[in-house]
Amino acid sequence: MDTSMLRTPLIAQTVEALVADGGGLITYEQGMGGRETLVAAAAALAARNGSPLTIVESVVLHEETRATVAALQPGVQCTVISARDAALQPQPASGSVLAVHADLLRDPIARESLLELARAADHLLVARHDYSDPSLDSLAGTAHRLDRPSFIAAANKASARWAQTFAPTYVPPPIEQRDGRLTRQEAAVGDRDDFTEYFERKQRLIAQLNQQTTDGPAADGVEYIDLADIEAVTHADLDRLAAEEQERIAAFVERLEARARDRIQRVTQAGGTDPHLPRAPAQQDQRQATAHQHQASDGRAPGR
Repeated sequence: MDTSMLRTPLIAQTVEALVADGGGLITYEQGMGGRETLVAAAAALAARNGSPLTIVESVVLHEETRATVAALQPGVQCTVISARDAALQPQPASGSVLAVHADLLRDPIARESLLELARAADHLLVARHDYSDPSLDSLAGTAHRLDRPSFIAAANKASARWAQTFAPTYVPPPIEQRDGRLTRQEAAVGDRDDFTEYFERKQRLIAQLNQQTTDGPAADGVEYIDLADIEAVTHADLDRLAAEEQERIAAFVERLEARARDRIQRVTQAGGTDPHLPRAPAQQDQRQATAHQHQASDGRAPGR
């Protein structure tokens, strides 16, 4: 049995109505949960009345039926029998609940005993297909129909009810129409230019000054600024730090130039060449002329 069908609006309403009426008839189309509705309603009615429950069902469904009743109503005393066992049943107790599927009336041996058992029950619930034997209809009482049109109608009605129940009681206006939003936007835009320029200038200088910390140890006398202390730095501090950094850069460049001049002078005095230095144009022209002379003495045209 598919007990998940008991959560659908139509079957839940039918179970509730059968319990309120103390029994009834369930006619259903194939696949619409007739057996699940019969067992659930009978178990709920027996639990409400505190009375025993007897379910007449095919032998192959006995274990599944007992398990379903135990899951839905654990405290209910339930007996599941076959149609032929109906003749062996004692007189039903007062207030007892009997649930029968009408397909079992097709057994001619059990038919009469099953009808007698149904007549003696205080609360009778019957489920049947459209093509099943209708002999128990008059004993069951109020009829409830489970078909696809009814299923869809109940689902739509439940959806509309839930939508109304959970509908929001307050719908805020669009964002552009909310009070104070335009004022806050104008204030933010007016303050952004000066602050952004000031903040970005600090970030650029701090990144330039702190770059040396990743290349090696800090030099003596160099003042570093952490990003966390950025708001404590004034414009005057930034100007002073920028000027000091420019002086250090100029001194570094001057040292590089002096080192290059000294190297060139030492190589020149030694009369040699440094392979890492570019050749002078005069030396290149002399070497090209010597190569042309060698080629002419061999009787070859230059460049061949």
